[in-house]
Amino acid sequence: MSNGLHKLKSITESPATLQERDKILKQLKSDLCFFDSIPPCFDADAKQCILAREVYEYATLLSVEKREIEEFEQHMSVLKTYYDEDFRALIPDSQKMYTLIGLQLLYLLAYNKISEYHTEIELLPSDVLASNVFISVPVSLEQHFVEGSYNKILSQRQAVPHEAYQVFVDKFVDAIRFEIARSAERAYESLKLADTGKLFMIQSEGELRQFIASNSGKEGVEWKVEGGRLWFVRQRADQKEIPAQKMISVCLDYATELNRIV
Repeated sequence: MSNGLHKLKSITESPATLQERDKILKQLKSDLCFFDSIPPCFDADAKQCILAREVYEYATLLSVEKREIEEFEQHMSVLKTYYDEDFRALIPDSQKMYTLIGLQLLYLLAYNKISEYHTEIELLPSDVLASNVFISVPVSLEQHFVEGSYNKILSQRQAVPHEAYQVFVDKFVDAIRFEIARSAERAYESLKLADTGKLFMIQSEGELRQFIASNSGKEGVEWKVEGGRLWFVRQRADQKEIPAQKMISVCLDYATELNRIV
């Protein structure tokens, strides 16, 4: 187990090494099955718990790198046991603890699990909420969102304390853009392209045109760029002709049945 962890730590983290790291972690998680003093158990062993916790910390971060959200949820669920107050009395705090807790909070925000987010926030000490660099990211993002300070969200997107955070911050920004897009379709017939970029927090023209293409046709509204403006063209649903003879027949049958009942 220790050798496997040492090998994992010696590998440079990059897309090129993702498969190799994933293979090592799968073996490490398999090896944990032979640990008989880690949760769930009655008599936990500190050394085994520290090793198991570290394995799942690496596995959780790797699941985000792979964009495997269900796997991230599973690993984070295991980690929360080791971050519980009872275990913190048995083993020293992990240096990655608040990195992972902050990541989970970001995940809850990005996937609109607001009630779960606030439940987790209430479990954190006030000094951690006020000063921890990892926890401050989701806390400030939610605050900016509530205030409608979308530019602050975009600027914070460029300065996250861990690269894994970028995945969920981008997801959070995309979710906001989606809601703004639906509101814009209802509120405007058209917008200047320059204003559109500011509205959706998109700085490059290429990214803006890609965003326009990806949203066109959603909710029955086509997005068209003409004359330096973005037009929201509402698609009219074809009116279907009501089959009069069939309706008369149905009504007569219905009246006949009523007469029989009476």
